[in-house]
Amino acid sequence: MLKPIVVLDTLPSVSPQPHSVAVDGLRVWIGSRGTKRIDVMDRDSWRKIDEVVPPGMPWGMSYGNGELVMTCGEGEDDMRRIRRYRPGEGLAQGYLACPDDTGSHLAIDADGRVLLGQWYNRKLLTLGADGHILRALDAPHGIAGVAVIGDNACVLGTDDEDDGEYFVSRVDLKTGVTEDMATVPFRLRGLSWDGSRFWSNEREADRTITFVLPS
Repeated sequence: MLKPIVVLDTLPSVSPQPHSVAVDGLRVWIGSRGTKRIDVMDRDSWRKIDEVVPPGMPWGMSYGNGELVMTCGEGEDDMRRIRRYRPGEGLAQGYLACPDDTGSHLAIDADGRVLLGQWYNRKLLTLGADGHILRALDAPHGIAGVAVIGDNACVLGTDDEDDGEYFVSRVDLKTGVTEDMATVPFRLRGLSWDGSRFWSNEREADRTITFVLPS
């Protein structure tokens, strides 16, 4: 029988409906569904130190190679585009269109490539530099967050986003084998791994949560 995640800390959100999350060591980046902006938080003091205004709702985020990679929903039709932002330089020119105009949470794999989660398709897509699909793997549940640890993707997911149980699952990026690792007693959104703990958001409670998997 699966055990629940072990919550380490809960932190209040400075903006309503925190959704996506990324961690770069000293900073935590929180995308708000309420403001469609990104709050940059000092990890130690939990004080807002900066703000990023993306060109659309930041549905998913990950930090790697010195830049923030995000899935933006842009325009009235919520067109899904992958954008890059480098601190001190701003938003990079150009974007990658999400395959089939769908995708939200994402991560950066060990080779620096974008791993894009498609919630309702239950797919993890490894994308090339031009946005074409290099590989597609099945996820065991709808994808509410994804983080990469070595050769594995840890996926936050559920079969019913409103009333169903949530899980943290492992997807082997080499073999595609999946395994549920823990249950989650909250309806979380977004997932980031900082080397010792996971970060996620309980959107309806306006808070960020850190946790580890049960031993």
